[in-house]
Amino acid sequence: MKIVYFCALEDIPLEKYPSHCKLLRELDTPNVPASDEYGSYVNAVSGKEILMAIKDHVKMQLLCDIRASPFYSLLIDESTDRTIKTHLIIYILYVSNAGKGPTRCVFIELLSVENGNAKSIFDIVSKFLQDNMLDIHKLIAIATDGASVMVGHKTGVLARFQEATPHIMGVHCIAHRQALAAKDGFVTHPHVYAFVDKVANKVYSWLGKSSKRHDELWKIMTEYDIVDMRALQIHSVRWLSRGQVMERLVNIMPAILKQWQCSEKKWYKNITFFLVQFMIHFLADVLKELNKLNMEFQKHEMDVTTIGAMLDLTIEKLKRRYIDVDTHNFGLNSPCLSSFLKMAKESMLSYEDVNGNLHKHALRFESIPIDVKIGSLQECIFMAKIYVKNILDALDRRFEDLSMYNAFKIFSPSSYPSNIVDRERMTYEWLSRIINRLNVDSHMIDIHKCMNEREDFVGMLCRVAEHKGMHDAWKVCMDKKSWWDSYPEMMKIWQMALVIPASTSACERGFSRQNFIKSTSRSSLALDTLDALMLISIDARGLHAIDWKNVFDIWANAKKRRAMPLS
Repeated sequence: MKIVYFCALEDIPLEKYPSHCKLLRELDTPNVPASDEYGSYVNAVSGKEILMAIKDHVKMQLLCDIRASPFYSLLIDESTDRTIKTHLIIYILYVSNAGKGPTRCVFIELLSVENGNAKSIFDIVSKFLQDNMLDIHKLIAIATDGASVMVGHKTGVLARFQEATPHIMGVHCIAHRQALAAKDGFVTHPHVYAFVDKVANKVYSWLGKSSKRHDELWKIMTEYDIVDMRALQIHSVRWLSRGQVMERLVNIMPAILKQWQCSEKKWYKNITFFLVQFMIHFLADVLKELNKLNMEFQKHEMDVTTIGAMLDLTIEKLKRRYIDVDTHNFGLNSPCLSSFLKMAKESMLSYEDVNGNLHKHALRFESIPIDVKIGSLQECIFMAKIYVKNILDALDRRFEDLSMYNAFKIFSPSSYPSNIVDRERMTYEWLSRIINRLNVDSHMIDIHKCMNEREDFVGMLCRVAEHKGMHDAWKVCMDKKSWWDSYPEMMKIWQMALVIPASTSACERGFSRQNFIKSTSRSSLALDTLDALMLISIDARGLHAIDWKNVFDIWANAKKRRAMPLS
Protein backbone atom coordinates (compact mmCIF):
# COMPACT_ATOMS: atom_id res chain seq x y z
CA MET A 1 0.00 0.00 0.00
CA LYS A 2 2.85 2.35 0.79
CA ILE A 3 4.36 1.59 -2.62
CA VAL A 4 1.12 2.73 -4.31
CA TYR A 5 1.08 5.86 -2.15
CA PHE A 6 4.69 6.60 -3.08
CA CYS A 7 3.89 6.18 -6.80
CA ALA A 8 0.91 8.54 -6.54
CA LEU A 9 2.91 11.08 -4.54
CA GLU A 10 5.79 11.07 -7.03
CA ASP A 11 3.55 10.99 -10.13
CA ILE A 12 4.81 7.54 -11.12
CA PRO A 13 2.31 5.58 -13.33
CA LEU A 14 0.58 2.69 -11.57
CA GLU A 15 1.86 0.41 -14.34
CA LYS A 16 5.20 0.67 -12.53
CA TYR A 17 3.70 -0.70 -9.30
CA PRO A 18 4.43 -4.39 -10.15
CA SER A 19 8.06 -3.60 -11.01
CA HIS A 20 8.48 -1.70 -7.72
CA CYS A 21 7.15 -4.78 -5.87
CA LYS A 22 9.58 -6.98 -7.79
CA LEU A 23 12.49 -4.71 -6.87
CA LEU A 24 11.58 -4.84 -3.17
CA ARG A 25 11.29 -8.63 -3.37
CA GLU A 26 14.77 -8.88 -4.88
CA LEU A 27 16.08 -6.63 -2.11
CA ASP A 28 14.63 -9.10 0.44
CA THR A 29 12.30 -6.49 1.90
CA PRO A 30 10.08 -8.03 4.66
CA ASN A 31 6.33 -8.57 4.08
CA VAL A 32 6.52 -8.48 0.27
CA PRO A 33 4.63 -11.26 -1.59
CA ALA A 34 6.98 -14.03 -2.75
CA SER A 35 5.42 -14.30 -6.22
CA ASP A 36 3.23 -12.46 -8.73
CA GLU A 37 0.47 -15.11 -8.63
CA TYR A 38 -3.21 -14.26 -8.23
CA GLY A 39 -3.91 -13.22 -4.65
CA SER A 40 -0.57 -11.48 -4.16
CA TYR A 41 -2.12 -8.13 -5.25
CA VAL A 42 1.02 -6.84 -6.97
CA ASN A 43 -0.54 -6.16 -10.37
CA ALA A 44 -1.66 -2.78 -11.79
CA VAL A 45 -5.38 -3.53 -11.24
CA SER A 46 -4.77 -4.20 -7.56
CA GLY A 47 -2.65 -1.07 -7.47
CA LYS A 48 -5.64 0.99 -8.60
CA GLU A 49 -7.87 -0.62 -5.95
CA ILE A 50 -5.34 0.27 -3.27
CA LEU A 51 -5.10 3.80 -4.71
CA MET A 52 -8.87 4.22 -4.35
CA ALA A 53 -8.74 3.02 -0.73
CA ILE A 54 -6.01 5.58 0.07
CA LYS A 55 -8.03 8.31 -1.68
CA ASP A 56 -11.16 7.43 0.28
CA HIS A 57 -9.23 7.57 3.55
CA VAL A 58 -7.60 10.95 2.78
CA LYS A 59 -10.85 12.43 1.49
CA MET A 60 -12.78 11.18 4.52
CA GLN A 61 -10.29 12.87 6.86
CA LEU A 62 -10.51 16.13 4.91
CA LEU A 63 -14.31 16.08 4.88
CA CYS A 64 -14.50 15.39 8.62
CA ASP A 65 -12.26 18.41 9.23
CA ILE A 66 -14.35 20.58 6.88
CA ARG A 67 -17.67 19.52 8.43
CA ALA A 68 -16.36 20.50 11.85
CA SER A 69 -15.55 24.01 10.63
CA PRO A 70 -18.27 26.57 11.47
CA PHE A 71 -17.87 28.21 8.04
CA TYR A 72 -16.32 27.36 4.68
CA SER A 73 -16.10 28.68 1.11
CA LEU A 74 -15.90 27.03 -2.30
CA LEU A 75 -13.34 27.80 -5.00
CA ILE A 76 -14.52 26.41 -8.33
CA ASP A 77 -13.22 26.59 -11.87
CA GLU A 78 -13.83 24.87 -15.17
CA SER A 79 -11.23 23.71 -17.65
CA THR A 80 -10.42 21.07 -20.25
CA ASP A 81 -7.65 18.49 -20.06
CA ARG A 82 -5.32 17.22 -22.79
CA THR A 83 -8.07 15.03 -24.26
CA ILE A 84 -10.53 17.98 -24.46
CA LYS A 85 -12.67 16.61 -21.62
CA THR A 86 -14.29 19.29 -19.48
CA HIS A 87 -13.77 19.12 -15.73
CA LEU A 88 -14.88 21.18 -12.75
CA ILE A 89 -12.32 21.46 -9.97
CA ILE A 90 -13.39 22.15 -6.39
CA TYR A 91 -11.26 23.50 -3.55
CA ILE A 92 -12.58 24.32 -0.09
CA LEU A 93 -11.28 27.05 2.22
CA TYR A 94 -12.10 26.44 5.88
CA VAL A 95 -10.88 26.91 9.46
CA SER A 96 -9.28 23.71 10.74
CA ASN A 97 -9.53 22.19 14.23
CA ALA A 98 -13.30 22.80 14.49
CA GLY A 99 -12.88 26.51 13.82
CA LYS A 100 -10.04 27.05 16.29
CA GLY A 101 -7.06 26.34 14.06
CA PRO A 102 -5.34 27.91 11.04
CA THR A 103 -7.15 28.19 7.72
CA ARG A 104 -6.65 25.51 5.08
CA CYS A 105 -7.41 25.55 1.36
CA VAL A 106 -7.66 21.97 0.09
CA PHE A 107 -8.37 20.25 -3.20
CA ILE A 108 -11.39 18.02 -2.65
CA GLU A 109 -12.65 16.67 -6.00
CA LEU A 110 -12.42 16.79 -9.79
CA LEU A 111 -15.83 16.39 -11.42
CA SER A 112 -16.90 15.67 -14.97
CA VAL A 113 -18.97 18.31 -16.78
CA GLU A 114 -21.09 17.11 -19.68
CA ASN A 115 -22.71 20.47 -20.36
CA GLY A 116 -20.95 23.66 -19.34
CA ASN A 117 -24.06 25.79 -18.81
CA ALA A 118 -24.98 27.37 -15.46
CA LYS A 119 -27.74 24.91 -14.58
CA SER A 120 -25.49 21.92 -15.20
CA ILE A 121 -22.66 23.33 -13.05
CA PHE A 122 -25.13 24.35 -10.32
CA ASP A 123 -26.56 20.82 -10.25
CA ILE A 124 -23.07 19.28 -10.11
CA VAL A 125 -21.94 21.49 -7.21
CA SER A 126 -25.24 21.02 -5.34
CA LYS A 127 -24.93 17.23 -5.69
CA PHE A 128 -21.31 17.44 -4.51
CA LEU A 129 -22.41 19.28 -1.34
CA GLN A 130 -25.22 16.84 -0.73
CA ASP A 131 -23.16 13.68 -1.37
CA ASN A 132 -20.42 14.86 0.96
CA MET A 133 -22.85 16.04 3.66
CA LEU A 134 -21.62 19.63 3.66
CA ASP A 135 -24.08 22.06 5.25
CA ILE A 136 -24.94 24.75 2.70
CA HIS A 137 -25.86 27.14 5.51
CA LYS A 138 -22.19 27.18 6.54
CA LEU A 139 -21.18 28.14 3.01
CA ILE A 140 -20.06 31.79 3.13
CA ALA A 141 -18.69 32.48 -0.35
CA ILE A 142 -18.13 30.98 -3.79
CA ALA A 143 -15.02 32.16 -5.64
CA THR A 144 -14.86 31.90 -9.44
CA ASP A 145 -12.86 33.27 -12.36
CA GLY A 146 -15.68 35.70 -13.19
CA ALA A 147 -16.95 33.88 -16.28
CA SER A 148 -20.53 34.85 -17.17
CA VAL A 149 -21.75 31.28 -16.65
CA MET A 150 -20.56 31.57 -13.04
CA VAL A 151 -21.53 35.15 -12.11
CA GLY A 152 -24.44 35.95 -14.45
CA HIS A 153 -26.92 38.14 -12.53
CA LYS A 154 -30.06 36.19 -13.43
CA THR A 155 -29.17 32.58 -14.19
CA GLY A 156 -25.47 32.23 -13.27
CA VAL A 157 -24.27 29.55 -10.88
CA LEU A 158 -23.87 32.06 -8.05
CA ALA A 159 -27.32 33.59 -8.63
CA ARG A 160 -28.89 30.12 -8.42
CA PHE A 161 -27.22 29.47 -5.05
CA GLN A 162 -28.24 32.90 -3.76
CA GLU A 163 -31.91 32.24 -4.59
CA ALA A 164 -32.04 29.58 -1.86
CA THR A 165 -29.27 30.92 0.40
CA PRO A 166 -29.05 34.73 0.07
CA HIS A 167 -26.09 35.17 2.43
CA ILE A 168 -23.67 33.38 0.04
CA MET A 169 -21.23 35.94 -1.34
CA GLY A 170 -19.72 35.85 -4.82
CA VAL A 171 -15.99 36.48 -5.18
CA HIS A 172 -14.36 37.30 -8.51
CA CYS A 173 -10.73 36.13 -8.37
CA ILE A 174 -8.45 39.16 -7.91
CA ALA A 175 -5.68 37.62 -10.04
CA HIS A 176 -8.11 37.21 -12.94
CA ARG A 177 -9.38 40.76 -12.44
CA GLN A 178 -5.88 42.19 -12.47
CA ALA A 179 -5.01 40.21 -15.61
CA LEU A 180 -8.15 41.54 -17.32
CA ALA A 181 -7.24 45.09 -16.28
CA ALA A 182 -3.79 44.66 -17.88
CA LYS A 183 -5.51 43.42 -21.03
CA ASP A 184 -7.81 46.46 -21.04
CA GLY A 185 -4.80 48.67 -21.66
CA PHE A 186 -4.60 47.38 -25.24
CA VAL A 187 -8.13 48.54 -26.14
CA THR A 188 -6.74 51.75 -27.66
CA HIS A 189 -4.40 51.32 -30.65
CA PRO A 190 -4.82 47.51 -30.77
CA HIS A 191 -3.10 47.24 -34.19
CA VAL A 192 0.11 48.76 -32.82
CA TYR A 193 0.32 46.32 -29.94
CA ALA A 194 -0.57 43.44 -32.27
CA PHE A 195 2.41 44.39 -34.47
CA VAL A 196 4.73 44.56 -31.45
CA ASP A 197 3.47 41.12 -30.35
CA LYS A 198 4.10 39.84 -33.87
CA VAL A 199 7.71 41.02 -33.76
CA ALA A 200 8.22 39.50 -30.28
CA ASN A 201 6.75 36.15 -31.31
CA LYS A 202 8.83 36.18 -34.49
CA VAL A 203 12.00 36.06 -32.38
CA TYR A 204 10.69 32.89 -30.72
CA SER A 205 9.51 31.20 -33.92
CA TRP A 206 12.59 32.19 -35.96
CA LEU A 207 14.95 30.71 -33.38
CA GLY A 208 12.76 27.69 -32.74
CA LYS A 209 13.12 26.42 -36.30
CA SER A 210 16.89 25.99 -36.24
CA SER A 211 19.46 24.69 -33.77
CA LYS A 212 22.08 26.49 -35.91
CA ARG A 213 20.40 29.85 -35.17
CA HIS A 214 20.32 29.01 -31.45
CA ASP A 215 24.06 28.27 -31.52
CA GLU A 216 24.75 31.51 -33.36
CA LEU A 217 22.68 33.50 -30.86
CA TRP A 218 24.45 31.87 -27.93
CA LYS A 219 27.85 32.82 -29.34
CA ILE A 220 26.72 36.41 -29.85
CA MET A 221 25.30 36.54 -26.29
CA THR A 222 28.69 35.49 -24.89
CA GLU A 223 30.21 38.43 -26.78
CA TYR A 224 27.88 40.77 -24.89
CA ASP A 225 28.23 38.85 -21.60
CA ILE A 226 24.52 38.03 -21.64
CA VAL A 227 23.46 35.10 -19.48
CA ASP A 228 22.14 32.26 -21.64
CA MET A 229 18.44 33.12 -22.08
CA ARG A 230 15.92 31.57 -24.40
CA ALA A 231 13.33 33.61 -26.25
CA LEU A 232 9.77 33.20 -24.96
CA GLN A 233 6.41 33.09 -26.70
CA ILE A 234 3.31 35.13 -25.83
CA HIS A 235 0.43 32.87 -24.72
CA SER A 236 -3.06 34.36 -24.58
CA VAL A 237 -4.13 32.01 -21.76
CA ARG A 238 -1.16 32.75 -19.51
CA TRP A 239 -1.55 35.88 -17.40
CA LEU A 240 2.12 36.79 -17.10
CA SER A 241 3.44 35.72 -20.51
CA ARG A 242 3.53 39.06 -22.38
CA GLY A 243 5.47 40.83 -19.63
CA GLN A 244 7.97 37.97 -19.35
CA VAL A 245 8.43 37.92 -23.15
CA MET A 246 9.11 41.68 -23.33
CA GLU A 247 11.50 41.60 -20.38
CA ARG A 248 13.42 38.67 -21.88
CA LEU A 249 13.48 40.36 -25.28
CA VAL A 250 15.03 43.53 -23.80
CA ASN A 251 17.75 41.42 -22.17
CA ILE A 252 18.75 39.62 -25.39
CA MET A 253 18.11 42.60 -27.70
CA PRO A 254 21.82 43.30 -28.51
CA ALA A 255 22.30 39.72 -29.70
CA ILE A 256 19.01 39.61 -31.67
CA LEU A 257 19.81 42.88 -33.46
CA LYS A 258 23.28 41.70 -34.44
CA GLN A 259 22.01 38.32 -35.62
CA TRP A 260 19.08 39.73 -37.62
CA GLN A 261 21.25 42.46 -39.12
CA CYS A 262 23.13 39.71 -40.96
CA SER A 263 20.57 36.92 -41.34
CA GLU A 264 17.04 38.41 -41.36
CA LYS A 265 16.91 41.78 -43.13
CA LYS A 266 13.11 42.09 -43.24
CA TRP A 267 12.59 41.54 -39.51
CA TYR A 268 15.68 43.57 -38.65
CA LYS A 269 13.91 46.46 -40.38
CA ASN A 270 10.76 45.83 -38.33
CA ILE A 271 12.51 45.54 -34.99
CA THR A 272 14.48 48.79 -35.52
CA PHE A 273 11.33 50.90 -35.85
CA PHE A 274 11.50 53.47 -33.05
CA LEU A 275 7.88 52.74 -32.14
CA VAL A 276 8.53 48.99 -31.81
CA GLN A 277 11.62 49.46 -29.64
CA PHE A 278 9.86 52.10 -27.52
CA MET A 279 6.89 49.79 -26.91
CA ILE A 280 9.02 46.72 -26.16
CA HIS A 281 10.99 48.61 -23.48
CA PHE A 282 7.90 50.41 -22.18
CA LEU A 283 5.83 47.23 -21.90
CA ALA A 284 8.72 45.39 -20.25
CA ASP A 285 8.64 47.93 -17.40
CA VAL A 286 4.87 48.37 -17.04
CA LEU A 287 4.03 44.67 -17.29
CA LYS A 288 6.82 43.80 -14.87
CA GLU A 289 5.06 45.88 -12.21
CA LEU A 290 1.69 44.32 -13.04
CA ASN A 291 3.22 40.83 -12.98
CA LYS A 292 4.70 41.49 -9.53
CA LEU A 293 1.23 42.47 -8.33
CA ASN A 294 -0.33 39.38 -9.93
CA MET A 295 2.23 37.10 -8.28
CA GLU A 296 1.30 38.57 -4.91
CA PHE A 297 -2.37 37.95 -5.68
CA GLN A 298 -1.62 34.30 -6.49
CA LYS A 299 0.06 33.51 -3.19
CA HIS A 300 -1.24 30.43 -1.39
CA GLU A 301 -2.23 32.15 1.87
CA MET A 302 -2.87 35.77 1.15
CA ASP A 303 -3.80 38.41 3.71
CA VAL A 304 -6.79 40.09 2.04
CA THR A 305 -6.27 43.23 4.11
CA THR A 306 -3.13 43.99 2.05
CA ILE A 307 -4.88 43.95 -1.35
CA GLY A 308 -5.66 47.67 -1.23
CA ALA A 309 -2.13 48.62 -0.19
CA MET A 310 -0.56 46.55 -2.98
CA LEU A 311 -2.90 48.07 -5.56
CA ASP A 312 -2.23 51.59 -4.29
CA LEU A 313 1.54 51.02 -4.47
CA THR A 314 1.35 49.82 -8.08
CA ILE A 315 -1.00 52.63 -9.14
CA GLU A 316 1.17 55.25 -7.45
CA LYS A 317 4.28 53.91 -9.21
CA LEU A 318 2.61 53.91 -12.65
CA LYS A 319 1.28 57.43 -12.14
CA ARG A 320 4.63 58.76 -10.97
CA ARG A 321 6.50 57.27 -13.92
CA TYR A 322 4.08 57.77 -16.79
CA ILE A 323 1.10 60.04 -15.98
CA ASP A 324 2.10 62.87 -13.64
CA VAL A 325 5.15 63.83 -15.73
CA ASP A 326 5.90 65.91 -18.79
CA THR A 327 7.49 64.61 -21.98
CA HIS A 328 11.06 65.25 -20.79
CA ASN A 329 10.61 63.24 -17.58
CA PHE A 330 8.43 60.47 -19.01
CA GLY A 331 9.61 57.04 -17.80
CA LEU A 332 12.49 58.61 -15.86
CA ASN A 333 12.50 55.92 -13.16
CA SER A 334 11.46 53.18 -15.56
CA PRO A 335 14.57 50.91 -15.85
CA CYS A 336 14.27 49.56 -19.40
CA LEU A 337 12.52 52.58 -20.96
CA SER A 338 14.84 55.20 -19.43
CA SER A 339 17.89 53.29 -20.71
CA PHE A 340 16.35 53.08 -24.18
CA LEU A 341 15.43 56.78 -24.28
CA LYS A 342 19.00 57.77 -23.41
CA MET A 343 20.27 55.77 -26.39
CA ALA A 344 17.47 57.03 -28.65
CA LYS A 345 18.57 60.65 -28.28
CA GLU A 346 21.18 59.91 -30.94
CA SER A 347 18.64 57.94 -33.02
CA MET A 348 20.75 54.87 -32.35
CA LEU A 349 20.74 51.75 -30.25
CA SER A 350 24.29 51.36 -28.97
CA TYR A 351 25.56 48.24 -27.19
CA GLU A 352 29.09 47.56 -25.97
CA ASP A 353 30.51 44.02 -26.09
CA VAL A 354 32.96 42.45 -23.62
CA ASN A 355 35.93 43.70 -25.66
CA GLY A 356 34.76 47.30 -25.45
CA ASN A 357 33.61 47.48 -29.09
CA LEU A 358 30.50 49.56 -29.71
CA HIS A 359 27.77 48.13 -31.96
CA LYS A 360 25.24 50.62 -33.30
CA HIS A 361 21.84 50.11 -34.91
CA ALA A 362 19.99 53.04 -36.49
CA LEU A 363 16.43 53.64 -35.31
CA ARG A 364 13.81 54.29 -37.98
CA PHE A 365 11.36 57.07 -37.08
CA GLU A 366 8.69 55.90 -39.49
CA SER A 367 5.19 54.52 -39.24
CA ILE A 368 5.08 50.75 -38.86
CA PRO A 369 3.62 48.87 -41.86
CA ILE A 370 0.00 49.07 -40.72
CA ASP A 371 -2.63 51.77 -41.07
CA VAL A 372 -1.38 53.85 -38.08
CA LYS A 373 0.58 57.11 -38.48
CA ILE A 374 2.67 56.94 -35.31
CA GLY A 375 6.43 57.18 -35.24
CA SER A 376 7.76 60.17 -33.28
CA LEU A 377 8.72 60.24 -29.60
CA GLN A 378 5.79 62.55 -28.70
CA GLU A 379 3.31 60.26 -30.46
CA CYS A 380 4.72 57.21 -28.69
CA ILE A 381 4.53 58.91 -25.28
CA PHE A 382 0.95 59.99 -25.98
CA MET A 383 -0.01 56.41 -26.84
CA ALA A 384 1.84 55.03 -23.80
CA LYS A 385 0.02 57.44 -21.47
CA ILE A 386 -3.34 56.31 -22.87
CA TYR A 387 -2.30 52.69 -22.28
CA VAL A 388 -1.45 53.37 -18.62
CA LYS A 389 -4.64 55.42 -18.11
CA ASN A 390 -6.68 52.53 -19.53
CA ILE A 391 -5.06 50.18 -17.01
CA LEU A 392 -5.64 52.52 -14.07
CA ASP A 393 -9.29 53.01 -15.04
CA ALA A 394 -9.73 49.25 -15.39
CA LEU A 395 -8.18 48.57 -11.98
CA ASP A 396 -10.50 51.12 -10.39
CA ARG A 397 -13.50 49.65 -12.19
CA ARG A 398 -12.72 45.99 -11.57
CA PHE A 399 -11.89 46.35 -7.85
CA GLU A 400 -15.07 48.09 -6.78
CA ASP A 401 -15.39 45.75 -3.76
CA LEU A 402 -12.04 46.79 -2.31
CA SER A 403 -13.79 48.48 0.62
CA MET A 404 -14.95 45.08 1.89
CA TYR A 405 -11.42 43.63 1.95
CA ASN A 406 -10.21 46.82 3.65
CA ALA A 407 -12.90 46.35 6.30
CA PHE A 408 -11.24 43.11 7.42
CA LYS A 409 -8.48 45.33 8.83
CA ILE A 410 -10.50 45.25 12.04
CA PHE A 411 -8.76 41.89 12.61
CA SER A 412 -5.34 43.21 11.59
CA PRO A 413 -3.72 45.26 14.41
CA SER A 414 -0.92 46.32 12.04
CA SER A 415 -3.56 48.37 10.18
CA TYR A 416 -4.95 50.18 13.23
CA PRO A 417 -4.54 54.00 13.37
CA SER A 418 -2.18 55.06 16.16
CA ASN A 419 -4.69 57.61 17.46
CA ILE A 420 -7.27 55.98 19.78
CA VAL A 421 -10.15 58.18 18.56
CA ASP A 422 -9.37 57.36 14.94
CA ARG A 423 -9.07 53.68 15.83
CA GLU A 424 -12.51 53.66 17.45
CA ARG A 425 -14.09 55.43 14.48
CA MET A 426 -12.41 53.26 11.84
CA THR A 427 -13.05 49.91 13.55
CA TYR A 428 -16.73 50.83 13.99
CA GLU A 429 -16.96 51.67 10.27
CA TRP A 430 -15.12 48.49 9.32
CA LEU A 431 -17.37 46.24 11.41
CA SER A 432 -20.56 47.90 10.10
CA ARG A 433 -19.31 47.43 6.55
CA ILE A 434 -18.54 43.73 7.13
CA ILE A 435 -21.96 43.02 8.63
CA ASN A 436 -23.75 44.77 5.76
CA ARG A 437 -21.61 43.22 3.02
CA LEU A 438 -21.70 39.67 4.37
CA ASN A 439 -25.47 39.91 4.70
CA VAL A 440 -25.18 38.43 8.19
CA ASP A 441 -28.48 37.43 9.76
CA SER A 442 -29.43 36.80 13.38
CA HIS A 443 -29.28 33.01 12.92
CA MET A 444 -25.53 33.20 12.29
CA ILE A 445 -24.37 36.14 14.40
CA ASP A 446 -25.94 38.21 17.19
CA ILE A 447 -25.27 41.57 15.52
CA HIS A 448 -26.21 43.71 18.56
CA LYS A 449 -23.90 41.71 20.83
CA CYS A 450 -21.19 41.82 18.18
CA MET A 451 -21.26 45.63 18.06
CA ASN A 452 -21.08 45.77 21.86
CA GLU A 453 -18.03 43.48 21.93
CA ARG A 454 -16.12 45.51 19.32
CA GLU A 455 -14.52 48.17 21.55
CA ASP A 456 -12.99 45.76 24.09
CA PHE A 457 -12.11 43.25 21.39
CA VAL A 458 -10.16 45.82 19.37
CA GLY A 459 -8.44 47.17 22.48
CA MET A 460 -7.27 43.71 23.57
CA LEU A 461 -6.24 42.66 20.06
CA CYS A 462 -4.17 45.81 19.72
CA ARG A 463 -2.29 44.86 22.89
CA VAL A 464 -1.73 41.10 22.45
CA ALA A 465 -1.07 41.09 18.69
CA GLU A 466 0.46 44.48 18.04
CA HIS A 467 1.84 44.99 14.51
CA LYS A 468 0.50 41.61 13.34
CA GLY A 469 -1.62 40.94 10.27
CA MET A 470 -4.99 39.18 10.24
CA HIS A 471 -3.66 35.61 9.97
CA ASP A 472 -0.82 36.05 12.45
CA ALA A 473 -3.15 37.72 14.94
CA TRP A 474 -5.56 34.79 14.55
CA LYS A 475 -2.78 32.34 15.48
CA VAL A 476 -2.29 34.28 18.72
CA CYS A 477 -5.97 34.18 19.72
CA MET A 478 -7.53 31.13 18.02
CA ASP A 479 -7.07 28.58 20.82
CA LYS A 480 -7.37 30.96 23.79
CA LYS A 481 -10.51 30.09 25.77
CA SER A 482 -10.69 33.60 27.24
CA TRP A 483 -11.20 35.12 23.79
CA TRP A 484 -14.08 32.79 22.99
CA ASP A 485 -15.68 33.44 26.38
CA SER A 486 -15.32 37.24 26.21
CA TYR A 487 -15.92 37.95 22.51
CA PRO A 488 -17.84 34.99 21.01
CA GLU A 489 -19.63 36.99 18.28
CA MET A 490 -16.52 38.89 17.16
CA MET A 491 -14.62 35.58 16.95
CA LYS A 492 -17.36 34.20 14.70
CA ILE A 493 -17.09 37.22 12.42
CA TRP A 494 -13.33 36.68 12.37
CA GLN A 495 -13.84 33.04 11.34
CA MET A 496 -16.08 34.19 8.48
CA ALA A 497 -13.51 36.74 7.35
CA LEU A 498 -10.78 34.09 7.30
CA VAL A 499 -12.68 31.81 4.92
CA ILE A 500 -13.56 34.48 2.36
CA PRO A 501 -11.19 33.77 -0.56
CA ALA A 502 -9.63 36.47 -2.68
CA SER A 503 -8.31 34.33 -5.52
CA THR A 504 -8.94 31.05 -7.36
CA SER A 505 -5.24 30.60 -8.12
CA ALA A 506 -5.40 27.35 -6.12
CA CYS A 507 -7.72 26.00 -8.82
CA GLU A 508 -5.25 27.05 -11.52
CA ARG A 509 -2.48 25.22 -9.67
CA GLY A 510 -4.79 22.22 -9.45
CA PHE A 511 -5.31 22.22 -13.22
CA SER A 512 -1.55 22.50 -13.71
CA ARG A 513 -1.18 19.39 -11.55
CA GLN A 514 -3.93 17.71 -13.59
CA ASN A 515 -2.06 18.35 -16.85
CA PHE A 516 1.20 17.18 -15.29
CA ILE A 517 -0.36 13.89 -14.17
CA LYS A 518 -2.44 13.38 -17.30
CA SER A 519 0.51 13.87 -19.63
CA THR A 520 0.63 12.92 -23.29
CA SER A 521 1.95 9.49 -22.31
CA ARG A 522 -0.88 8.99 -19.74
CA SER A 523 -3.75 10.58 -21.68
CA SER A 524 -6.04 7.56 -21.23
CA LEU A 525 -6.37 8.01 -17.46
CA ALA A 526 -9.98 7.64 -16.33
CA LEU A 527 -11.55 10.44 -14.27
CA ASP A 528 -11.70 8.43 -11.03
CA THR A 529 -8.00 7.53 -11.28
CA LEU A 530 -7.05 11.10 -12.20
CA ASP A 531 -9.09 12.46 -9.28
CA ALA A 532 -7.42 10.05 -6.84
CA LEU A 533 -3.92 10.81 -8.11
CA MET A 534 -4.57 14.56 -7.89
CA LEU A 535 -5.94 14.33 -4.34
CA ILE A 536 -2.98 12.34 -3.04
CA SER A 537 -0.40 14.40 -4.95
CA ILE A 538 -1.81 17.80 -3.92
CA ASP A 539 -2.56 16.75 -0.33
CA ALA A 540 0.96 15.31 0.12
CA ARG A 541 0.55 14.69 3.85
CA GLY A 542 3.25 11.99 3.92
CA LEU A 543 3.38 8.31 4.88
CA HIS A 544 3.34 8.90 8.64
CA ALA A 545 0.12 10.93 8.50
CA ILE A 546 -1.84 8.05 6.95
CA ASP A 547 -3.76 5.59 9.12
CA TRP A 548 -2.74 2.47 7.21
CA LYS A 549 -4.98 0.18 9.26
CA ASN A 550 -7.98 2.24 8.17
CA VAL A 551 -6.78 2.18 4.56
CA PHE A 552 -6.43 -1.61 4.76
CA ASP A 553 -9.96 -1.96 6.19
CA ILE A 554 -11.41 0.19 3.37
CA TRP A 555 -9.56 -1.88 0.77
CA ALA A 556 -10.40 -5.23 2.36
CA ASN A 557 -14.12 -4.42 2.69
CA ALA A 558 -14.47 -3.17 -0.91
CA LYS A 559 -14.92 -6.77 -2.08
CA LYS A 560 -14.03 -10.32 -1.10
CA ARG A 561 -10.28 -10.83 -0.98
CA ARG A 562 -8.15 -13.98 -1.24
CA ALA A 563 -4.66 -13.50 0.11
CA MET A 564 -1.55 -15.51 -0.82
CA PRO A 565 1.03 -16.28 1.87
CA LEU A 566 3.99 -13.89 1.98
CA SER A 567 6.52 -16.71 1.66
